[in-house]
Amino acid sequence: MDMIKKALTALTAAGTLCACVTANGVSAASTMIKGDVDRDDRVSVCDIVILKNYILGRYGLNDEQLNAADMNCDGLVDNLDLSCLQEAVLESGKKLPVGTWIGDCGGVKRYLSFGNGAVTITTPDGSSVSYRLETVNDLLIFRTASGAEMSAFITWTGDRSFVLKWENGSAETYRYLYGEKLNSSELLSGRWVTSQGRTFEINGLSGKVTDKSGGTSRFEYAPDGGDIVFHFGNTENAAYGKKVRNDSMHFTVTWSDGTAERFTRQEIEERDGITYINGILIANKTYSLPAGYNPAGILPEPQAAFNTMQADAKKAGYSLSIASGYRSYAYQGQLYNNYVARDGQAAADTYSARAGHSEHQTGLAMDINYAGDWFTGTPEAKWLAANCVNYGFIIRYPLGKESITGYQYESWHIRYLGKELAKEVADSGLTLEEFLCIDSEYRS
Repeated sequence: MDMIKKALTALTAAGTLCACVTANGVSAASTMIKGDVDRDDRVSVCDIVILKNYILGRYGLNDEQLNAADMNCDGLVDNLDLSCLQEAVLESGKKLPVGTWIGDCGGVKRYLSFGNGAVTITTPDGSSVSYRLETVNDLLIFRTASGAEMSAFITWTGDRSFVLKWENGSAETYRYLYGEKLNSSELLSGRWVTSQGRTFEINGLSGKVTDKSGGTSRFEYAPDGGDIVFHFGNTENAAYGKKVRNDSMHFTVTWSDGTAERFTRQEIEERDGITYINGILIANKTYSLPAGYNPAGILPEPQAAFNTMQADAKKAGYSLSIASGYRSYAYQGQLYNNYVARDGQAAADTYSARAGHSEHQTGLAMDINYAGDWFTGTPEAKWLAANCVNYGFIIRYPLGKESITGYQYESWHIRYLGKELAKEVADSGLTLEEFLCIDSEYRS
């Protein structure tokens, strides 16, 4: 009894879990609880007493209470219901959840993962707090490492759902999500575009999907190693698949019908007129740089990477130099206008960038040895193509990808991404546009 009293009065950490109070008062469980005759969002001995006295003719029940008391749903309230209610109260004191369960608290979802005498509460942003779990009959006591406590009564409303009645009077309905504890490293939070033209916006374990026609629907998903389940609207409306992580920005789901859908992370951010996609500075025909962006030269990191590559190439018998590095907005505009005057705009657009659209302005790109077709096929060009990724560079405009990058093949033009990302892009066989699922087209 001392433990129960202590658990019921502990308030130190109650703000973490028991925060489901609306501006209009205490929130209630979202569904009718069979057996909750006194309508206090739990099933207990009190309900048994009320139902027994009703059957004996001592109490009257209103329609809502009669509905709750009709345990076997036969339209009658009798001793059979009393027996069912007594069994339900006993079961609530014996049964503990296992795995991960999803609850809705004032419109905000959160997840409880049970196992090994502990429970972890994860919020939609992916943050989590762990507690030791103790039980006294149907009372669950959550205790933090510091000793703070909070408690809730559990009432099972089915094999796959239960209600928690918190000590502050609020109630939450939880439903089964999947059988393992939630691994926060498996969360897919962020914006993802797919090969089927869909966009998934995921926050923790919940999100919204928009299809090609603009239709939207809400979902929760359950990651479980290589398996993944998306629940659209409710637990029964589920799509099952096998998930394979391709790299840091891609995974592929093979659905139960055999179709595969590739997911590409795509977080687009604009800062001071500069576009970053997944943290990568982008300058192409779609995304431009402002005239004022001026790093005043090749940035230190790509310059150091080139110096190392140049030295290693020399040891191998090849000579590499930078023919063209940083270009200012104004200088790029002059080059482009000269090419337009000479070859016409349509032709110039296939090999030269308009002002603000050149990678050279980023300070992350450079042309090696000769900025022209005569470099292609040389021993240095072959060595560069085979080895630049080891230093954090990619061949930015590869052969056969002209319609995607917007530019002709340039064996001499390299872009610095850093070793890890450059390797991912090279291993994928994709251009940077394909890797990030973006286009490269002038809008006018």
